[in-house]
Amino acid sequence: MAISNLQTAYCKQNIKSMLIDYTDKFLKIPLILIILLLVSCEERFMPELNGNYQNVLVVDGKITNGTPPYTVKLSVSSNVEGPQYIALSGYEVKIMDNLGNTESLMETEDGTYMTSENGMQGVIGRKYKITLKSPEGKTYESGFEEIKNPVGIESVYAELEYQQIEEPPYDIPGYQFYIDTELGQGDSIWILWSLDETYQYESDYLTTYYYDGILHEFPNTDSLKTCWKSEKVYPFFVESTLGLTEPRFVQYPFHFVSTETRKLSIRYTIMVNQYTINKETFTYWNGVKTQNAGAGELYYTQPYQLKGNVYNTEDQDELVLGYFMVAGLAQKRIYKNRPDESVEMLYPICVLSQPDYEDFGWMFIGEPPPNPQYVTTDGFGRNALPNQQCIDCRRKGEKLAKPDWWEDE
Repeated sequence: MAISNLQTAYCKQNIKSMLIDYTDKFLKIPLILIILLLVSCEERFMPELNGNYQNVLVVDGKITNGTPPYTVKLSVSSNVEGPQYIALSGYEVKIMDNLGNTESLMETEDGTYMTSENGMQGVIGRKYKITLKSPEGKTYESGFEEIKNPVGIESVYAELEYQQIEEPPYDIPGYQFYIDTELGQGDSIWILWSLDETYQYESDYLTTYYYDGILHEFPNTDSLKTCWKSEKVYPFFVESTLGLTEPRFVQYPFHFVSTETRKLSIRYTIMVNQYTINKETFTYWNGVKTQNAGAGELYYTQPYQLKGNVYNTEDQDELVLGYFMVAGLAQKRIYKNRPDESVEMLYPICVLSQPDYEDFGWMFIGEPPPNPQYVTTDGFGRNALPNQQCIDCRRKGEKLAKPDWWEDE
Protein backbone atom coordinates (compact mmCIF):
# COMPACT_ATOMS: atom_id res chain seq x y z
CA MET A 1 0.00 0.00 0.00
CA ALA A 2 1.17 3.53 -0.72
CA ILE A 3 -0.10 4.90 2.61
CA SER A 4 -1.68 3.32 5.66
CA ASN A 5 -5.35 3.59 6.65
CA LEU A 6 -4.35 5.87 9.51
CA GLN A 7 -2.50 8.14 7.09
CA THR A 8 -5.53 8.14 4.80
CA ALA A 9 -7.85 9.19 7.60
CA TYR A 10 -5.40 11.86 8.74
CA CYS A 11 -5.08 13.16 5.20
CA LYS A 12 -8.86 13.36 4.73
CA GLN A 13 -9.28 15.17 8.05
CA ASN A 14 -6.65 17.73 7.06
CA ILE A 15 -8.39 18.32 3.73
CA LYS A 16 -11.74 18.81 5.50
CA SER A 17 -10.17 21.37 7.81
CA MET A 18 -8.51 23.11 4.88
CA LEU A 19 -11.80 23.34 2.96
CA ILE A 20 -13.43 25.04 5.95
CA ASP A 21 -10.46 27.34 6.30
CA TYR A 22 -10.50 27.95 2.54
CA THR A 23 -14.09 29.21 2.72
CA ASP A 24 -13.43 31.34 5.81
CA LYS A 25 -10.46 33.08 4.24
CA PHE A 26 -12.31 34.04 1.03
CA LEU A 27 -10.33 31.99 -1.45
CA LYS A 28 -6.90 32.94 -0.11
CA ILE A 29 -5.62 29.37 -0.65
CA PRO A 30 -5.20 28.39 -4.31
CA LEU A 31 -7.68 25.78 -5.39
CA ILE A 32 -4.97 23.86 -7.22
CA LEU A 33 -3.24 23.19 -3.90
CA ILE A 34 -6.33 21.41 -2.58
CA ILE A 35 -6.61 19.37 -5.77
CA LEU A 36 -2.98 18.29 -5.41
CA LEU A 37 -3.59 17.28 -1.80
CA LEU A 38 -6.62 15.24 -2.85
CA VAL A 39 -4.56 13.43 -5.47
CA SER A 40 -1.72 12.81 -2.99
CA CYS A 41 -4.15 11.00 -0.69
CA GLU A 42 -5.10 8.49 -3.37
CA GLU A 43 -4.16 4.99 -2.32
CA ARG A 44 -2.32 3.00 -4.98
CA PHE A 45 -3.22 -0.64 -5.59
CA MET A 46 -0.43 -2.97 -6.66
CA PRO A 47 -1.46 -6.62 -7.01
CA GLU A 48 0.89 -9.17 -5.49
CA LEU A 49 1.64 -11.62 -8.29
CA ASN A 50 4.44 -13.40 -6.40
CA GLY A 51 5.97 -14.50 -9.70
CA ASN A 52 3.08 -16.87 -10.42
CA TYR A 53 2.66 -15.52 -13.95
CA GLN A 54 6.34 -15.54 -14.91
CA ASN A 55 7.95 -18.33 -16.96
CA VAL A 56 4.53 -19.77 -17.84
CA LEU A 57 3.85 -21.53 -21.14
CA VAL A 58 1.78 -19.37 -23.51
CA VAL A 59 -0.02 -21.00 -26.47
CA ASP A 60 -1.38 -19.03 -29.42
CA GLY A 61 -2.75 -21.00 -32.36
CA LYS A 62 -5.78 -22.07 -34.33
CA ILE A 63 -7.18 -24.36 -36.99
CA THR A 64 -10.12 -23.49 -39.24
CA ASN A 65 -11.76 -24.68 -42.44
CA GLY A 66 -9.63 -22.09 -44.22
CA THR A 67 -6.69 -22.91 -46.46
CA PRO A 68 -3.55 -24.11 -44.63
CA PRO A 69 -0.89 -23.60 -43.40
CA TYR A 70 -1.93 -23.13 -39.76
CA THR A 71 0.37 -21.48 -37.24
CA VAL A 72 0.97 -22.12 -33.55
CA LYS A 73 3.20 -19.80 -31.52
CA LEU A 74 4.72 -20.87 -28.21
CA SER A 75 6.30 -18.46 -25.78
CA VAL A 76 6.93 -17.98 -22.08
CA SER A 77 5.40 -15.20 -20.01
CA SER A 78 7.70 -12.49 -18.70
CA ASN A 79 7.77 -10.04 -15.80
CA VAL A 80 4.82 -7.65 -15.91
CA GLU A 81 7.16 -4.72 -15.15
CA GLY A 82 9.31 -5.50 -18.19
CA PRO A 83 7.15 -7.45 -20.66
CA GLN A 84 8.89 -9.05 -23.62
CA TYR A 85 8.26 -11.81 -26.13
CA ILE A 86 10.31 -14.92 -25.26
CA ALA A 87 9.90 -17.65 -27.87
CA LEU A 88 9.94 -21.32 -26.92
CA SER A 89 11.88 -23.52 -29.30
CA GLY A 90 12.38 -27.25 -29.58
CA TYR A 91 8.81 -28.39 -28.89
CA GLU A 92 7.09 -31.23 -30.69
CA VAL A 93 3.77 -29.82 -31.87
CA LYS A 94 0.99 -31.85 -33.45
CA ILE A 95 -2.60 -31.23 -34.54
CA MET A 96 -4.95 -34.20 -34.72
CA ASP A 97 -8.60 -34.80 -35.51
CA ASN A 98 -11.13 -37.17 -33.97
CA LEU A 99 -10.66 -39.62 -36.87
CA GLY A 100 -7.02 -40.25 -35.99
CA ASN A 101 -5.43 -38.00 -38.64
CA THR A 102 -2.34 -36.20 -37.33
CA GLU A 103 0.12 -33.63 -38.64
CA SER A 104 3.40 -32.59 -37.04
CA LEU A 105 4.20 -28.89 -37.29
CA MET A 106 7.61 -27.63 -38.39
CA GLU A 107 9.37 -24.88 -36.44
CA THR A 108 9.95 -22.19 -39.07
CA GLU A 109 11.50 -19.70 -36.64
CA ASP A 110 12.03 -19.57 -32.90
CA GLY A 111 8.71 -20.37 -31.24
CA THR A 112 6.70 -20.41 -34.49
CA TYR A 113 5.38 -23.79 -35.68
CA MET A 114 3.52 -24.30 -38.96
CA THR A 115 1.70 -27.04 -40.83
CA SER A 116 2.46 -27.76 -44.47
CA GLU A 117 0.68 -25.83 -47.20
CA ASN A 118 -0.37 -29.19 -48.63
CA GLY A 119 -1.07 -30.78 -45.27
CA MET A 120 -4.11 -31.13 -43.04
CA GLN A 121 -7.05 -28.85 -43.73
CA GLY A 122 -9.79 -28.30 -41.19
CA VAL A 123 -13.16 -29.83 -42.05
CA ILE A 124 -16.46 -28.38 -40.84
CA GLY A 125 -18.07 -30.69 -38.30
CA ARG A 126 -14.83 -32.48 -37.46
CA LYS A 127 -13.11 -32.11 -34.06
CA TYR A 128 -9.49 -31.13 -33.50
CA LYS A 129 -6.98 -30.76 -30.69
CA ILE A 130 -3.33 -29.82 -30.21
CA THR A 131 -0.59 -31.78 -28.42
CA LEU A 132 2.74 -30.36 -27.27
CA LYS A 133 5.87 -32.01 -25.91
CA SER A 134 8.59 -29.88 -24.37
CA PRO A 135 12.32 -30.65 -24.71
CA GLU A 136 12.20 -31.71 -21.04
CA GLY A 137 9.49 -34.27 -21.79
CA LYS A 138 6.42 -32.43 -20.42
CA THR A 139 3.26 -33.06 -22.43
CA TYR A 140 0.36 -30.68 -22.97
CA GLU A 141 -2.85 -30.92 -24.93
CA SER A 142 -6.26 -29.37 -25.48
CA GLY A 143 -9.58 -31.17 -25.62
CA PHE A 144 -11.26 -31.96 -28.94
CA GLU A 145 -13.33 -29.05 -30.24
CA GLU A 146 -15.53 -28.95 -33.34
CA ILE A 147 -15.14 -26.63 -36.30
CA LYS A 148 -18.52 -24.90 -36.41
CA ASN A 149 -20.33 -24.23 -39.66
CA PRO A 150 -19.17 -20.65 -40.31
CA VAL A 151 -21.69 -17.83 -40.39
CA GLY A 152 -21.33 -16.08 -43.74
CA ILE A 153 -20.51 -12.41 -44.32
CA GLU A 154 -23.21 -10.60 -46.23
CA SER A 155 -21.32 -7.34 -46.72
CA VAL A 156 -18.53 -5.14 -45.39
CA TYR A 157 -18.73 -1.42 -46.07
CA ALA A 158 -17.38 1.92 -44.87
CA GLU A 159 -18.83 5.37 -44.33
CA LEU A 160 -17.05 8.68 -43.93
CA GLU A 161 -17.55 9.77 -40.33
CA TYR A 162 -15.99 12.03 -37.70
CA GLN A 163 -14.79 11.06 -34.24
CA GLN A 164 -14.78 13.67 -31.50
CA ILE A 165 -11.55 14.26 -29.61
CA GLU A 166 -11.81 16.22 -26.37
CA GLU A 167 -8.19 17.36 -26.01
CA PRO A 168 -7.80 19.41 -28.11
CA PRO A 169 -11.50 19.61 -29.06
CA TYR A 170 -11.90 18.83 -32.75
CA ASP A 171 -13.38 16.18 -35.03
CA ILE A 172 -11.15 13.67 -36.79
CA PRO A 173 -12.38 12.42 -40.18
CA GLY A 174 -11.98 8.84 -41.30
CA TYR A 175 -13.71 5.71 -42.51
CA GLN A 176 -15.92 3.78 -40.10
CA PHE A 177 -16.19 0.15 -41.24
CA TYR A 178 -19.34 -1.89 -40.70
CA ILE A 179 -20.26 -5.52 -41.23
CA ASP A 180 -23.53 -7.35 -41.91
CA THR A 181 -23.50 -11.09 -41.30
CA GLU A 182 -25.76 -13.73 -42.72
CA LEU A 183 -28.29 -15.46 -40.50
CA GLY A 184 -26.68 -17.93 -38.10
CA GLN A 185 -27.95 -21.40 -37.31
CA GLY A 186 -29.59 -21.84 -33.93
CA ASP A 187 -30.81 -19.38 -31.35
CA SER A 188 -27.40 -17.86 -30.62
CA ILE A 189 -23.99 -17.68 -32.22
CA TRP A 190 -20.60 -16.49 -31.02
CA ILE A 191 -18.32 -14.54 -33.35
CA LEU A 192 -14.71 -13.34 -33.20
CA TRP A 193 -13.44 -10.90 -35.82
CA SER A 194 -9.78 -10.28 -36.53
CA LEU A 195 -8.61 -7.90 -39.24
CA ASP A 196 -5.55 -7.69 -41.48
CA GLU A 197 -4.88 -4.31 -43.05
CA THR A 198 -2.69 -3.29 -45.97
CA TYR A 199 -2.21 0.22 -47.27
CA GLN A 200 -0.35 1.94 -50.07
CA TYR A 201 1.44 5.18 -49.35
CA GLU A 202 4.19 7.44 -50.67
CA SER A 203 7.21 9.23 -49.26
CA ASP A 204 7.32 13.00 -49.69
CA TYR A 205 10.46 13.43 -51.84
CA LEU A 206 11.92 12.01 -55.02
CA THR A 207 15.46 10.59 -54.87
CA THR A 208 17.99 12.31 -57.16
CA TYR A 209 21.27 11.03 -55.68
CA TYR A 210 22.62 8.50 -53.23
CA TYR A 211 25.88 8.72 -51.30
CA ASP A 212 27.97 5.74 -50.12
CA GLY A 213 31.32 7.55 -50.01
CA ILE A 214 30.79 8.70 -53.58
CA LEU A 215 27.83 10.73 -54.83
CA HIS A 216 25.91 8.74 -57.46
CA GLU A 217 23.03 9.81 -59.64
CA PHE A 218 19.93 7.82 -58.71
CA PRO A 219 18.56 6.05 -61.82
CA ASN A 220 14.81 6.10 -61.08
CA THR A 221 13.89 9.06 -58.94
CA ASP A 222 10.53 7.61 -57.85
CA SER A 223 11.62 3.99 -57.17
CA LEU A 224 11.77 4.55 -53.38
CA LYS A 225 8.57 6.58 -53.26
CA THR A 226 5.71 4.02 -53.13
CA CYS A 227 5.35 1.25 -50.57
CA TRP A 228 2.77 -1.19 -49.22
CA LYS A 229 2.53 -2.08 -45.55
CA SER A 230 0.60 -4.97 -43.98
CA GLU A 231 -0.14 -5.54 -40.30
CA LYS A 232 -2.68 -6.92 -37.88
CA VAL A 233 -5.40 -4.61 -36.59
CA TYR A 234 -5.76 -4.37 -32.82
CA PRO A 235 -7.90 -4.91 -30.91
CA PHE A 236 -9.92 -7.90 -32.10
CA PHE A 237 -13.73 -7.90 -31.79
CA VAL A 238 -15.85 -10.60 -30.13
CA GLU A 239 -19.64 -10.66 -29.83
CA SER A 240 -22.61 -12.90 -29.06
CA THR A 241 -26.10 -12.74 -30.55
CA LEU A 242 -27.66 -13.50 -27.15
CA GLY A 243 -30.41 -10.93 -26.57
CA LEU A 244 -30.79 -10.08 -30.27
CA THR A 245 -34.07 -10.68 -32.09
CA GLU A 246 -32.30 -12.97 -34.58
CA PRO A 247 -28.85 -14.60 -34.72
CA ARG A 248 -27.10 -12.09 -36.99
CA PHE A 249 -25.34 -8.74 -36.86
CA VAL A 250 -26.47 -5.78 -38.95
CA GLN A 251 -24.44 -2.57 -39.33
CA TYR A 252 -22.00 -3.66 -36.62
CA PRO A 253 -19.26 -1.00 -36.26
CA PHE A 254 -15.94 -2.75 -35.85
CA HIS A 255 -13.09 -0.58 -37.15
CA PHE A 256 -12.29 3.12 -37.62
CA VAL A 257 -9.37 4.47 -39.67
CA SER A 258 -8.63 8.17 -39.33
CA THR A 259 -6.72 10.55 -41.59
CA GLU A 260 -4.09 11.09 -38.87
CA THR A 261 -1.81 8.54 -40.55
CA ARG A 262 -0.99 7.76 -44.19
CA LYS A 263 -3.24 4.68 -44.19
CA LEU A 264 -5.88 6.54 -46.21
CA SER A 265 -3.42 8.65 -48.23
CA ILE A 266 -3.75 6.50 -51.40
CA ARG A 267 -5.51 3.13 -51.07
CA TYR A 268 -6.44 1.02 -48.07
CA THR A 269 -7.79 -2.50 -47.64
CA ILE A 270 -8.78 -4.80 -44.82
CA MET A 271 -9.34 -8.53 -44.84
CA VAL A 272 -12.11 -9.42 -42.39
CA ASN A 273 -11.61 -12.82 -40.76
CA GLN A 274 -14.89 -13.89 -39.16
CA TYR A 275 -14.57 -16.88 -36.83
CA THR A 276 -17.63 -18.79 -35.67
CA ILE A 277 -16.65 -20.16 -32.28
CA ASN A 278 -18.19 -22.06 -29.37
CA LYS A 279 -19.36 -20.57 -26.07
CA GLU A 280 -16.19 -21.57 -24.18
CA THR A 281 -13.95 -19.88 -26.73
CA PHE A 282 -16.16 -16.79 -26.63
CA THR A 283 -15.94 -16.67 -22.82
CA TYR A 284 -12.15 -16.77 -22.95
CA TRP A 285 -11.66 -14.09 -25.62
CA ASN A 286 -14.40 -11.88 -24.21
CA GLY A 287 -12.52 -11.98 -20.91
CA VAL A 288 -9.32 -10.97 -22.67
CA LYS A 289 -11.14 -8.09 -24.39
CA THR A 290 -12.72 -6.93 -21.12
CA GLN A 291 -9.44 -6.89 -19.23
CA ASN A 292 -7.54 -5.13 -22.02
CA ALA A 293 -10.29 -2.53 -22.47
CA GLY A 294 -9.98 -1.36 -18.88
CA ALA A 295 -6.20 -1.28 -18.67
CA GLY A 296 -4.92 2.02 -17.36
CA GLU A 297 -8.31 3.38 -16.32
CA LEU A 298 -9.27 4.34 -12.79
CA TYR A 299 -12.36 2.13 -12.66
CA TYR A 300 -12.28 -1.16 -14.52
CA THR A 301 -12.99 -4.83 -13.98
CA GLN A 302 -10.73 -6.47 -11.42
CA PRO A 303 -8.25 -8.67 -13.35
CA TYR A 304 -8.68 -12.40 -12.92
CA GLN A 305 -7.00 -15.55 -14.19
CA LEU A 306 -8.16 -16.45 -17.70
CA LYS A 307 -8.04 -20.21 -18.06
CA GLY A 308 -7.33 -21.40 -21.60
CA ASN A 309 -8.00 -24.81 -23.09
CA VAL A 310 -4.45 -26.24 -22.98
CA TYR A 311 -3.25 -28.16 -19.91
CA ASN A 312 -0.40 -30.33 -18.64
CA THR A 313 -1.54 -33.94 -19.03
CA GLU A 314 0.27 -35.02 -15.86
CA ASP A 315 -0.28 -31.91 -13.73
CA GLN A 316 -3.52 -30.07 -14.46
CA ASP A 317 -2.73 -27.60 -11.65
CA GLU A 318 0.11 -26.17 -13.74
CA LEU A 319 -0.87 -22.77 -15.11
CA VAL A 320 -0.89 -22.58 -18.91
CA LEU A 321 -1.84 -19.33 -20.66
CA GLY A 322 -3.28 -18.72 -24.12
CA TYR A 323 -5.68 -20.67 -26.30
CA PHE A 324 -5.81 -23.10 -29.22
CA MET A 325 -8.84 -21.98 -31.21
CA VAL A 326 -10.94 -24.30 -33.39
CA ALA A 327 -13.37 -22.27 -35.49
CA GLY A 328 -15.34 -21.95 -38.71
CA LEU A 329 -13.92 -19.20 -40.93
CA ALA A 330 -15.57 -16.79 -43.36
CA GLN A 331 -13.58 -13.98 -45.02
CA LYS A 332 -14.24 -10.83 -47.02
CA ARG A 333 -11.97 -8.05 -48.30
CA ILE A 334 -12.83 -4.40 -48.88
CA TYR A 335 -10.82 -1.59 -50.54
CA LYS A 336 -11.17 2.14 -49.91
CA ASN A 337 -9.45 4.94 -51.82
CA ARG A 338 -8.32 8.26 -50.42
CA PRO A 339 -11.31 10.43 -49.41
CA ASP A 340 -12.17 13.33 -51.71
CA GLU A 341 -10.50 16.73 -51.44
CA SER A 342 -13.10 18.09 -49.03
CA VAL A 343 -11.82 15.74 -46.31
CA GLU A 344 -8.88 17.10 -44.36
CA MET A 345 -5.83 14.82 -44.20
CA LEU A 346 -4.20 15.23 -40.79
CA TYR A 347 -1.05 13.15 -41.16
CA PRO A 348 2.28 15.05 -40.93
CA ILE A 349 4.08 15.98 -44.16
CA CYS A 350 7.84 16.45 -44.44
CA VAL A 351 9.05 19.95 -45.33
CA LEU A 352 12.66 20.75 -46.26
CA SER A 353 14.37 23.02 -43.75
CA GLN A 354 17.71 24.82 -43.65
CA PRO A 355 19.40 22.01 -41.64
CA ASP A 356 18.47 19.55 -44.43
CA TYR A 357 20.45 21.65 -46.94
CA GLU A 358 23.35 22.00 -44.50
CA ASP A 359 23.38 18.25 -43.80
CA PHE A 360 23.99 17.63 -47.50
CA GLY A 361 27.31 19.52 -47.20
CA TRP A 362 28.28 17.85 -43.91
CA MET A 363 27.63 14.44 -45.49
CA PHE A 364 30.95 14.55 -47.36
CA ILE A 365 33.02 15.14 -44.21
CA GLY A 366 34.37 12.17 -42.27
CA GLU A 367 33.92 8.46 -42.82
CA PRO A 368 31.44 7.16 -45.43
CA PRO A 369 28.01 6.28 -43.94
CA PRO A 370 27.29 2.59 -43.08
CA ASN A 371 24.17 2.72 -45.30
CA PRO A 372 23.51 4.69 -48.49
CA GLN A 373 22.20 8.18 -47.85
CA TYR A 374 19.50 9.38 -50.23
CA VAL A 375 19.46 12.96 -51.47
CA THR A 376 16.63 15.01 -52.95
CA THR A 377 16.71 18.18 -55.05
CA ASP A 378 14.20 20.98 -54.62
CA GLY A 379 12.56 23.07 -57.32
CA PHE A 380 15.43 25.54 -57.28
CA GLY A 381 18.10 22.91 -57.93
CA ARG A 382 19.37 22.82 -54.33
CA ASN A 383 20.35 19.45 -52.88
CA ALA A 384 19.21 18.41 -49.41
CA LEU A 385 19.67 15.43 -47.12
CA PRO A 386 16.27 15.05 -45.40
CA ASN A 387 15.17 12.62 -42.74
CA GLN A 388 15.51 9.33 -44.60
CA GLN A 389 11.94 8.28 -43.71
CA CYS A 390 10.77 11.23 -45.80
CA ILE A 391 12.53 9.98 -48.95
CA ASP A 392 12.78 6.18 -48.58
CA CYS A 393 9.38 4.65 -47.82
CA ARG A 394 11.04 1.37 -46.71
CA ARG A 395 12.41 3.06 -43.58
CA LYS A 396 9.04 2.58 -41.83
CA GLY A 397 8.99 -1.15 -42.38
CA GLU A 398 7.10 -1.13 -45.66
CA LYS A 399 7.85 -3.10 -48.83
CA LEU A 400 8.36 -1.74 -52.32
CA ALA A 401 6.81 -4.80 -53.95
CA LYS A 402 3.06 -4.70 -54.49
CA PRO A 403 1.33 -7.76 -52.91
CA ASP A 404 0.37 -10.40 -55.49
CA TRP A 405 -3.28 -10.20 -54.48
CA TRP A 406 -3.48 -6.38 -54.51
CA GLU A 407 -6.23 -4.93 -56.70
CA ASP A 408 -5.69 -1.51 -58.23
CA GLU A 409 -8.61 0.81 -58.84
